[in-house]
Amino acid sequence: MSTAFQEELKLELTLTIAGQPFSIPGGQVKHLSARMASHGFTGSVSFWTSMEKKDAPLFKAFSKPDLVQVRLSVAAVDPSLDSPPAPLVLQGLARGRSVLAETQGTAQDEQRVFRRYTLEFADPAQVLWRQHRPIELHTNMAMSDVLDAHKASLQITQDWAQLRQKQAMLCLAVGADSPEVSFYDFVLWYVDSNNGVFAYDCQQNQYLLADSKPSSGEAAALSRLRVQDVQVRLPAPIRHGTRVLNAVAQGPTTTPIEQPQAVSGVSHDVMLRTPIADQAEQRQKLEKARLQVRGRQLQVSFKQFPSVEVFPGALLKLDGPLWPASFTGLGEDMRVLELELEAHAEHEGQNDEQQALTANYQVLLSIRLESSDEPGVTLPPYRVPRYPIHVEGLVHAPGGEPEDRRYLITEDEKTSVNSFHMTVPMWNKTVSVLAEPIHFPGHFFFPPYKNTRVLVALHFEHAELLRFIDWKEGVRTPQDGQGDQLLLGKNKTSQTGLTQDFQDDKPVWRIHRTSGGDTQIVRMAEGNLFIQVKETESSMAPTPTYDVSPQVDAAVADLSAGVGGAIGQTSAAYQGAMAAVRAKMKSAQAEAKAALSGARAEVGGKVAAAKSGLQGATSKLSQGASKLSGAAEQAKASLKKLR
Repeated sequence: MSTAFQEELKLELTLTIAGQPFSIPGGQVKHLSARMASHGFTGSVSFWTSMEKKDAPLFKAFSKPDLVQVRLSVAAVDPSLDSPPAPLVLQGLARGRSVLAETQGTAQDEQRVFRRYTLEFADPAQVLWRQHRPIELHTNMAMSDVLDAHKASLQITQDWAQLRQKQAMLCLAVGADSPEVSFYDFVLWYVDSNNGVFAYDCQQNQYLLADSKPSSGEAAALSRLRVQDVQVRLPAPIRHGTRVLNAVAQGPTTTPIEQPQAVSGVSHDVMLRTPIADQAEQRQKLEKARLQVRGRQLQVSFKQFPSVEVFPGALLKLDGPLWPASFTGLGEDMRVLELELEAHAEHEGQNDEQQALTANYQVLLSIRLESSDEPGVTLPPYRVPRYPIHVEGLVHAPGGEPEDRRYLITEDEKTSVNSFHMTVPMWNKTVSVLAEPIHFPGHFFFPPYKNTRVLVALHFEHAELLRFIDWKEGVRTPQDGQGDQLLLGKNKTSQTGLTQDFQDDKPVWRIHRTSGGDTQIVRMAEGNLFIQVKETESSMAPTPTYDVSPQVDAAVADLSAGVGGAIGQTSAAYQGAMAAVRAKMKSAQAEAKAALSGARAEVGGKVAAAKSGLQGATSKLSQGASKLSGAAEQAKASLKKLR
């Protein structure tokens, strides 16, 4: 346990409020405390001022809600040192402040009024980032760019290759929803999740994001003369291993990662679902690096201000003849992990040492040391960001008209993963989601159409399509018909609809195909079957030509498409005839190669005649049936010549 010691300290306190600096003489500071760590610090300072004219500007500025920058320098006055260490410097922002006025003296004309100022302050990241709670979506951006956009006035050095890698998507989900997660929590979570380093240099007021702790510098010798006691602290060893589980159905894997102190059968499991082997391997490497057993630490309490620099991050070693030869950690390079400092002025009166630059204090000072090659990173407690967040999106499929029901599936050249694309209007960003059946079984293929409203779940580095939240235009049926409808196709001029509704409380089923001016309707109602094929003259498509290749299979496909397009599905007899024709042509493949070129014109004429007969029969389907049968028979006779 630390014991207070008396020390003459030179304190330099500067407050900068709205750009105006105020210097406080060190003798006015009556109390200070600081808890410093490798990741930042918290501190408090109290001082007295005399309520005179020269105090008015400070009081006026202090009373305003302007940002207060605090710089406190602490150095021991030790004439015995030829080269004293650099002062301990704390540079931060106030996060709490108060002022108290007291009078001194009994006679009214002799009374003097003093003010006691108290500030609670911390390193800038804690003050600013703990109040920063952005919700943003970024695409094709590196994490370093995100940090630069949110660093405010912070000085940050980024020495981490991972931060410079561009990611397809990065989502910040640290908004106002409960639990209250700040940008500070987000940064700590990111560093911890990726086994990185978040360090703060109090002397330079600068932060470091890196993949490993800095190892440069020479360790200074810490003399036993100024040390009160040393305690060896043994962090609790972890007793678990890790298993990385990849739960893809095509090839599930379980990869155990051992660590020497683990108890058999005890593990922390990590679940993945990725078909990409590289992603699984990278996660295994990350979990192996995170599975670290902490080494011993030394808690050092002082009985005099040290003669070497002891701020967090400084390198020290227990050296000198006064240390026992077998002392733990003797001669080993150690890094300062934490520092605790508390100082109370011996003369705490309002009027004491008002203009003095130095004063005597009762000081408590201790540091915690870890091995300089300790890979483990100490971070403060943080709240884990809440993912995913839910936003509305529109299905992205370039090309065509805005109302077209197009879809787009892309394949990643490196991973062969298929994706849909969703535009999030909130940030006008387009993200990728896995091209999966979503809520349908695998034998249904209903890809999301262009501009369909969907609900998208945004995770940190990937998105997920949750569900659809709107019907496409023309899909909903009238309320009074209580109908259901399936609408397939490109747009309202090129589609096929399947509808079931009720008319006079009787079910009615329809298929309605539309292709420009060409329409076909099949309608089944109570005691009625209606089939209609219609093509308007103004929008009649030109008669197609058929490119009959030397390959019989290709010729059969062309002929089937031509004849089938001419008579549709209105004649069961014709369908049977076409099936017979295809079978015969397949069996006569060798002979057809020579005869197809000569028969092409004749077959085309018969097909045109069949289509002409079909147009005349659309008004009266029953009368046109015989004409269609006749055209079919003529076509059949022409095809028989190929044998």
